[in-house]
Amino acid sequence: MRLSSLRLAGVVTREEIFRVASVCLYITLLLHAVLAAFVNKVMLSDLSVVAVSVLVVLFFNALARYVWPDAVIYGRGRLLLEWSAAIFVITSLALQQSMPAQPLPWLIGLAGVFPLSVEAPLALGLLLAVALIEATLNIMLGTQLVDWLPQLFATAFVGLCALFLANALASNANAIQQAHFNQRRFDAIARATRHVFLIADAGFHIKFVNQALQEIVGFSQKEIEANMIRPEFHPEDKEAHRRKLRYLRDTPHSSIFSRHRCKHKDGHWVWLETRGHNMLHDDAINGLVFSIEDISARKGAEIKLEEEHALLRAVLDLNPSMIYATDRQGRFTISNLTFQRRFGYASERAMRGKTISDVFLATAPKGTDRSARELAERLYRQDLQVVQNGVPLEDQEIQCAWDNDMRSWHRVNKYPLRDAHGQTVGVLCISRDITDRKEYEMRLQHQALHDPLTGLPNRRYLLKTIADVIAQANEASNQLAMLFCDLDFFKSVNDTHGHDFGDKCLMEITRRILAELPTDDFVARFGGNEFVILSTASIDEAKTKAEALLQAVSQQLTVDDTVVKIQTSIGIALLEPEHKNPSELIRDADAAMYQAKERGRNRAEVFDASLQLYSTKRAQMDVALRFALERDELTLVYQPKVSILNGAVKGFELLLRWNNPQYGAIPPMEFIPVAESSGLVVPIGLWVLEEACKQLCRWQSDYIEMTPFTIAVNVSMRQLLQSTFLNDVKDILDRTGVNPNAIELELTETSAMANPVQTIETLTVLKELGFRLALDDFGTGYSSLSYLHRLPIDVLKIDKTFVQGLDKNPSDAEIVRLILALAQTLNLDTVAEGVETREDMLKLKKMGCYLAQGFAFSPPLPAHAAAELLRTSQHFQVA
Repeated sequence: MRLSSLRLAGVVTREEIFRVASVCLYITLLLHAVLAAFVNKVMLSDLSVVAVSVLVVLFFNALARYVWPDAVIYGRGRLLLEWSAAIFVITSLALQQSMPAQPLPWLIGLAGVFPLSVEAPLALGLLLAVALIEATLNIMLGTQLVDWLPQLFATAFVGLCALFLANALASNANAIQQAHFNQRRFDAIARATRHVFLIADAGFHIKFVNQALQEIVGFSQKEIEANMIRPEFHPEDKEAHRRKLRYLRDTPHSSIFSRHRCKHKDGHWVWLETRGHNMLHDDAINGLVFSIEDISARKGAEIKLEEEHALLRAVLDLNPSMIYATDRQGRFTISNLTFQRRFGYASERAMRGKTISDVFLATAPKGTDRSARELAERLYRQDLQVVQNGVPLEDQEIQCAWDNDMRSWHRVNKYPLRDAHGQTVGVLCISRDITDRKEYEMRLQHQALHDPLTGLPNRRYLLKTIADVIAQANEASNQLAMLFCDLDFFKSVNDTHGHDFGDKCLMEITRRILAELPTDDFVARFGGNEFVILSTASIDEAKTKAEALLQAVSQQLTVDDTVVKIQTSIGIALLEPEHKNPSELIRDADAAMYQAKERGRNRAEVFDASLQLYSTKRAQMDVALRFALERDELTLVYQPKVSILNGAVKGFELLLRWNNPQYGAIPPMEFIPVAESSGLVVPIGLWVLEEACKQLCRWQSDYIEMTPFTIAVNVSMRQLLQSTFLNDVKDILDRTGVNPNAIELELTETSAMANPVQTIETLTVLKELGFRLALDDFGTGYSSLSYLHRLPIDVLKIDKTFVQGLDKNPSDAEIVRLILALAQTLNLDTVAEGVETREDMLKLKKMGCYLAQGFAFSPPLPAHAAAELLRTSQHFQVA
């Protein structure tokens, strides 16, 4: 009978043999019993009937187990029960005397069948039990030993063979099952993996390939295995790949690795990574085993990465900044071409592993090793700080000593480099050469802090320096002195010779000042013709320096073949704890300088507290004077001009008075200089002139019959130099309608000589308008006779200093005679100012001066009192 007809599976197991053998055993035993009973015509005993019935049951049970192996499943207990039933049947039939059946063959069959169904230890126990039962039955049946002993051995042999067969079948089944498991696992892996597994023979004919190949090259597994298609390799890769395949085939136990391109079924090229192993020596494989991976995406990424790397490399190398990276120990890992060339290296590899100290010391100029080492140590400390803190250092400006150009400046930015876990593993440094920009900034800073003409520090630099000194005043014990120098009458130099000439003079004076002072003194140009010196000196030392400066500046100065002599006034102030800001120190030195000017110029004065009070009051007065007109604080008084011959009033000099709520009545000697310096004298002077014209109109209309008289109005130098002065005067005449012949405009001798040419032009126009012109304070200024006879004046006023010295100083009397003689020669009227006594009046009369004013006649009068003099035609006693 064929095994397949027994409904067995592909692999024969001991359970399947047991199912077949048990059916055969029971059917043959049953046929044997039936045949023996039929032939011998034996009547079965009750026990035999039971045994036969049990046998029938055992047969149908075995038959059901064979027909439905999966439905009828027996465990160990039921098999033992079946074995016991079979023993009972065989034993019962053997003990039936009328039955000719001998128990021995069936016990041998039982020993050969049941060990197939149970485990080895239990099977061995069953075998021993069968042998024991067989021996017992033979003894009970009286069988000769020589007859049953060989059969006993046969029973044991068959049982042992069945036992061994069962073990062999179990092992074989396990092995086959494990092979099936492995095959299924391999199939699962081969299906699931994206790698191609391929086995080829020595002729490179494919024996096995998994389905991944179709996904990679587009050809199906059947097309490849049937050799319907041969792979096509890229022309650039073909020869190298075939050479590797030949080496693999011809070299036992060898392996290869190859990257090549293979054409896909749709025509595009696929990058493959192939690993091959020669396993022709292995009988189980007997072929060349290949693992093939599609690396097109990876290769594309690699190509893109290479392109990006090349791009980044180009960005690095073309960047004019020096870029490098270091590890935690300060060793270079990356550097760009600019950095390499700066230090004379040919490649990044040549620099890798070196430190900043190695590079700096190798390229430092001779004699600069120490500077290079200090700079390298500074940069290394910065790198270490970035590594430890993880905080970038940005916009660090460093002056470098990397080459012979010691002016080199670089802006350095350093950033931490982190790994995937966020730990700092190095430093990225970007250093850009900013020498040109830095020099430009320094030039701008120098220009912002220095005077473009002289090159000296300017006012801004001075203020910063003083502020720094004040901030450090508590720590320093040295005294700081300020010398404030203002050149005397320097404006006239510019007006006379031009500003270019004046600039050359300033440059020469700057040279002289610097030559007289030690190099540690701070010299600044404060303004147009103002210089400030800061010196660590006591007050006596400051005076000594001031005297040296006075002598140096006042020496004759020659510019463009023109000789001039320029002098200066110097104010000295010491830095005191009370000085909280630079302006306060400058204020004090400036006040001392003005004191020097008021005391005769070309001298030095030291600031004191009283001078501070005067300076403060002067500044406050300047502010208050700006509101005096709109607050009606200014008033006019009239001082009579009297004829010494008959005592008649010939006119009035208009004088200005200021009554301030804060300071009270302020003398003209105090506020007129303030008005002059601030420029307020221009609007105030026009107001005075307009008020005089209005008053004159009223008097002329009220006192028609009175003798003609004049009102004298003072005009300042600032008014004369004002470009709109003449137009303003014409407007006043138009508004008031006054006859200008009765208005006498007085200007001082000093004012007239400040700019003689312009003064002559302006006075000529005024004369044409009809005004009378008077030269005040004559004899006290520096007038030139060459200009005097050209001035269109009508009156010379003799200054009170000469009048009041007639009794005390004979020279004053001579000066008065000379003035009177000059006036007579030029056909000018004369008026003596400041006549205080009758004796002075008589002396003037005797000398030929017939018009005077002063307290000997009358003090300045308000308008109503002056009007009363006119109304009554009062005459003063002059006899």
